Parts: sequence; C-alpha cells; structure tokens
Amino acid sequence: MRKTLALAGLCLALLASSCDKNQDFAAPQGETVAGLPALPQEHVPVDANGLITVATLTSDKVWLIDGVSYVKPGQTLTIQPGTYLTTGTIKQYNDPAFGLQNVAGVLVVPKTAKLIANGTATAPIVFTSPKAAGQRAAGNFGGIVILGQSTTNKPTSTRIEGIPQPAGTDITYGGSIAADNSGSLKYVRIEFPGYKLDDDNEINGLTLGGVGSGTVLSHIQVSWSADDAFEFFGGRVNADHLVALSTDDDDFDFDFGYTGTIQYAISLKDVNSTNSGTVGNSDSNGLESDNDGTGSSATPATKPVLRNFTFLGVGTSATASSKLKFGNRWRRATSLDIQNSIIGGYTTGVSFESVNTAGTFSNNVVHGYTTTVTGTAPTNYAGNSVGVNASANAFLRLAANPFYPGSSLNVLNLRPLSTSPAYGNGTTTYKGAIAPNATAATVWTANWTQFNPKNY
Repeated sequence: MRKTLALAGLCLALLASSCDKNQDFAAPQGETVAGLPALPQEHVPVDANGLITVATLTSDKVWLIDGVSYVKPGQTLTIQPGTYLTTGTIKQYNDPAFGLQNVAGVLVVPKTAKLIANGTATAPIVFTSPKAAGQRAAGNFGGIVILGQSTTNKPTSTRIEGIPQPAGTDITYGGSIAADNSGSLKYVRIEFPGYKLDDDNEINGLTLGGVGSGTVLSHIQVSWSADDAFEFFGGRVNADHLVALSTDDDDFDFDFGYTGTIQYAISLKDVNSTNSGTVGNSDSNGLESDNDGTGSSATPATKPVLRNFTFLGVGTSATASSKLKFGNRWRRATSLDIQNSIIGGYTTGVSFESVNTAGTFSNNVVHGYTTTVTGTAPTNYAGNSVGVNASANAFLRLAANPFYPGSSLNVLNLRPLSTSPAYGNGTTTYKGAIAPNATAATVWTANWTQFNPKNY
C-alpha cells in the first residue's frame, strides 16, 4: 500500500510526465510469488477496458489481479475452490473526480454480473498479499467490490466509493430488484486489503453496494484491512459466519438502507494494527451504522438484523481508550435489531446516537471498561446483561483470555463458561458467535480461517 500511494504522489507531483503508468507487483512470468503456494502465476486476462475475458479461474495457478479488473456485466466469473489470488500490475487511472490514482488487486462485480467463489472448509479461496511471511501489511491487496440492483435509500445511480472510474465503466449501485443475485461467496478469505481514493472514500475488504437477497455470503474472513472489513451500502443481502480481524477502521459498517440479516460473526481488534482517527481520536468501532451521512429519514431505513455476534476490543482499558471508539456505534437515525450477542473490550460498549426508537437491542452481554451503554436506547431494550470492569473477561467469563494476541488465536477461547451471562443453556440458547459446547472439530471456523495471516 505504501508503494502504491508513494507512486501516486510522485505521479501527481510530476503531472505524470515521467511516471511509469503500469508497474508490476508480481514475480516474472513462470516464477512463483513470494509467500504464496508454489504454483505458476498468471495475470487475470482482461481487455482494454479492464473487463475479465475468461469464465473460470482455476486452482492450479496463483492469479494476479491487475489494476481494477471487472467481471463483464451479464457474465459470470467462477473461481475454483483452493484458488489463491493476489495483487498484480499497478495501473494508473485518471479519475474525473479524484485525479491520478495508482491501484492494483481490486476485483469488481458490476450490476448484472456474477461472481461464483465457492471454496470449502478444507480448500478456501484466498485473496491475499503478494509479500512473504513477516512482510505483509494492510493495503498490500486491493479488495472485492460487489454492486447490485437491490433497494437503497439513495438514488439508483449512486457511485460506489473507493475505486477510480475509468471512462465508460459503470460503478453505480442500487435499484428496485430486492432479490437481485450477484452470485455466491463461500469459504473465502480476504487478507491485507484496502485502498484510499480520497478522505471517506476507500476500498474495504468486502464492499457491498445494493446487493440483493439472491446473493449468497457465507463463511468469509477479512483480515488486516486498511479500512473497514465489511461495508454494506444498502441492499438486502443476508450473510452468515463472518470474521473480521485486525482492521484499521470498523469491522462492520452499514449505510443507506441496508436491511439484511447476518448470523454468527466475530469482530476482533488487534493491539498491533493501525486505527483510523479524527483530530487525534480513534474512529475504530466494532460496528458502525447510519441511515445515511446526514441522519435523514430516507427510506428504507438502515436496519441490520444481527444474531450471535462476538465483538471484542483489546485487553486493557488504557489501550482501548487510545486505539478504539465503541464496540457498537448506532447513530444518524439508523434502526437496528441485534440480539444474543457479546460486546466487550472497549472503553464504551455501546453508543446510541439519535437512533430510530423502533429498533431492538435485547438479550446481549455488554462490557465496558468505563461505560457500558451511552445515549438513548431504542424502545425494545430488554434482557441485556451489562457490566463495567477493569478486566473484560472477569465480566464476560469466556473460556480463556479472549483477546487477539496479535499473532494467532484459539477460537475456543471465545466459548462462554457456565458462569458467564452469555452461557444460556450451553447448547441451543447462548450469546455470541461460538457455542459453549463447540470443539476443535465442530467449531464453524475450523480449517478455513487463518488467525496468523502475517506469518503463515
């Protein structure tokens, strides 16, 4: 990412008079790419407009994504289980709004196109850094952007944030097809993504604009994103079994009328990651949700329906106060429905800021080092266990120190103990993403996730 931004700055300074417009991040043709499987590498073939010209990317190669590469509208791109993809050639774009940009490793699925990226628990599909172990960092890869025709509370011609707009390429999202189908992503890891086009205009790990409920999102991990892990701009897509690890900004971000359901998700902050800020204060949340940027009453109202989430900040009050904002930040007229979840390890657990009073916040366990809940909660606020404690785990009582140690994690540490307010009956009723009776063989993160992505 530093290399990309440095090149962009040089190009602007020299007015592109002597800047190499295409710079290769990859190994020479036929050689392996550092830190990735020992397979031949090949650039994803595209035409002069950046549209991908093949229907399938096979698992016998490491695929390099050059610049911003698009699935052709009306077409389907299939990625085989076990396939690795990474950053290819850095390409320069003269964006009409933001000027010269140098970008690589971004896969875009425009409206009417589809992406079928169905890995398995033992053969996940991995988008990752081209760097060797120990050298990987947020921003080494671009990210995945999916644009659909489902409902939003914005005009249907809304431009998606984060990617430059080459001439003749439609990067808008939204429409009236609630069940629009953009394809299927299962057992997918997206590692070290992120690109900043301009302030408040960034590529996230997985960006979803107006994506419809006909799309399948299941078992997806985003790690070390230079911005958000998952951002939903409107749409009605549902999702399950999501993991956000070590992000710079928010792990889950909802805007512009998103109304889908997400079940079972983990949000883990990292003491070693960077965190975005405003005027010296962190803006990094476990979750952030707005109806829109102005807090208008535009419809449909943003109302994510969330079940069995685990949001964990960091293990000390002093670190949390300097690195993080809120475990959950519900603001700007958003509605909400979050139940059976755990929120802990932040100075303030939950902040309600001018929320839609018709929302629901119930049967959750909330910890805060200083404050558990601030602001005016929605009307349906009941059955929550809240506690302020110098040690988050003293209140949450999970199986072991639950916080991400910055190198790896035993997910079974996230199981509630029988003495925990999250335990329930230990089998069918419990709070959080990991069942109390989960084992190494049965836990839903088994095999496909990676909690040490810098060094595997």
